[in-house]
Amino acid sequence: MVREMGRKTCARHLIRILVASMMLLVVINARAQTVERAYCGEDGKAHVTYADHSSKTIPPEAQQIGCTDIAIADDHRTFAWSMQVENCCTSYPISVAVIAMRDGKTTVLRSDQMVWQWHFIDNGNRIAILSGPVHGTATEADLYDVPTGKKLATWEGSGGVPEWAGGWEDQFGSDENQ
Repeated sequence: MVREMGRKTCARHLIRILVASMMLLVVINARAQTVERAYCGEDGKAHVTYADHSSKTIPPEAQQIGCTDIAIADDHRTFAWSMQVENCCTSYPISVAVIAMRDGKTTVLRSDQMVWQWHFIDNGNRIAILSGPVHGTATEADLYDVPTGKKLATWEGSGGVPEWAGGWEDQFGSDENQ
């Protein structure tokens, strides 16, 4: 009888270990899912489809009425889009932030002005954002760290062009106009 209880206890422990291991695998896989497709829906929200064919609609941020310019980084774990909001002075929404998602974590990269363009750098670890007023020329380009949201660098269109801002030189206009 003692031997039989020992086997039952051992079997229960093995089952617990097996269940815990399976749960851990599910959590790990959910955190590092491969992004197969990302798009902005007619509902103004970002949508993502993973390689396992599961899909998710991303809840909008406060004041977000639309999304545009969605892209998937080379790491296929990170995707981002421009967040659109109502603007008092135009008949159309404007982009004021880039929202990045990696492994289920959202990072909002806000600009002081309208987001004109953005792109991934370093396999999705960083994002460069070009911004400026709704009309006119660009006022700055910023480089952000995606995992932390920290601004790493700013370029205001003069002096040497940082590699991450290459191709945006013409967006700033001449020194005479600044």
